[in-house]
Amino acid sequence: MSILDVVKGAATVLGMDVPTLVYGATNREMVEMQELANVMASEIVDAYDWQKLLVLKTFTGDGIAADFNLPDDYERMQQTSSLWSSRWLWATNHLTSPDQWIELQVTPIATVNGYWIIFGDQFHQWPVMANSETVKFFYVSNQIVQASNSSLKPAFTEDADTFRLSERLLKLAIIYRWKQNKGLAYQQAQDDFETLKLRMIDKDPGSKPVVSGLPPLSWRGRNVAWPGTVTGAP
Repeated sequence: MSILDVVKGAATVLGMDVPTLVYGATNREMVEMQELANVMASEIVDAYDWQKLLVLKTFTGDGIAADFNLPDDYERMQQTSSLWSSRWLWATNHLTSPDQWIELQVTPIATVNGYWIIFGDQFHQWPVMANSETVKFFYVSNQIVQASNSSLKPAFTEDADTFRLSERLLKLAIIYRWKQNKGLAYQQAQDDFETLKLRMIDKDPGSKPVVSGLPPLSWRGRNVAWPGTVTGAP
């Protein structure tokens, strides 16, 4: 579904004239829709680490470089993401304080772990990554829109563009925010949006089975976090 179709659907609910053009239109309503579509798309992206936008990144050491540029499409780190090095058996430590990073550089101690920090739009690694050592992590891409030629970009600019996430969710977001901006009753529209968003977040990562008791084939790696039994009313 193109962004033009999304706006058409929202316009119908909002009692507006159904547009034949959004991006490229100059009337006030459609200029506002152009901005609102991008604002609400960004809000949806910020609400959760959607699997469709996750990208696995690998840095490879050369024994010299300690600083690596952010990926071109970098939006943010995954909320629970760690950096995993092929040198260590555990995740490297994330330092968020520049003072801690400086302390690490000037204190004469031998480290038994890897460390990383982000500043100056770069990932910085300590100690310097050995030749062929790799560091892997997930990040969220800012390429949230697909153009008609299948290329990806960070915002809507043409009517044929499509949202890489749920167009239905985007339509509900536009409807409720439009009503809110215009001082209209918007609470039900917002509730509809939030309800659908939570449902989509719940199913986005795939199945989440509850396993109880001792697994018959534990050698396959299935762990039991809670050995009880879930029961309910018949």
